[in-house]
Amino acid sequence: MRDVPQIKAAYDWMIESYQNEVRTAAALNDQLAINRLDASRDNLERGIFVLLFGQFEVELNDRFKARRDNRSSNPDWTVRRGWDAPQMMVGNVGRVPFDTRLALMIDRLTADYKKIKGTYELRNHCAHGGTSQPVGSIDLFVNDLYLWQTLLRRT
Repeated sequence: MRDVPQIKAAYDWMIESYQNEVRTAAALNDQLAINRLDASRDNLERGIFVLLFGQFEVELNDRFKARRDNRSSNPDWTVRRGWDAPQMMVGNVGRVPFDTRLALMIDRLTADYKKIKGTYELRNHCAHGGTSQPVGSIDLFVNDLYLWQTLLRRT
C-alpha cells in the first residue's frame, strides 16, 4: 500500500479544486455547471477508488505469496496441505481467484471478510464501467484499507 498516501493526496487536491469551482458556479447561480462538476467528481472518485483498492490487492498478493511459499515448503504435510497444489504455485497466483486468496488470508466468517468482498464487487463494478453505485467516502475507505492491511499482517 505504498502509493496510498500519494493517491489520497491527489484526491484531496482534486476535491479542493472541485469545491472551489462549485463555489464559483454557485455564486453565479450556474446549476448546469454544478451538475457537470458533480458528475466529473463522481467519475474521478470511482477512478481513485479503483486505484486505492488496487493497492490493497498488491498487499494481499504479496502476503498470499509469502504465506504460500512458507507453507508449501514446510516438510510437514499437515501444514503444507493445499498450499502446494499446482494452481497455487509460482506463476499461477493470478489464476487463484481473489476471493480464494482473501479466504486463505482472512477468515471468511468475519465481518471484515464480508466487507472486503463487497468492496471488491464494487471495485469490479467501477473498473468495468459501472456508474450506478456510489463509492462512498474516500476518507473512510482509506481508513478501511489500513485496517485491512493490519489484518493481513496479523495472519
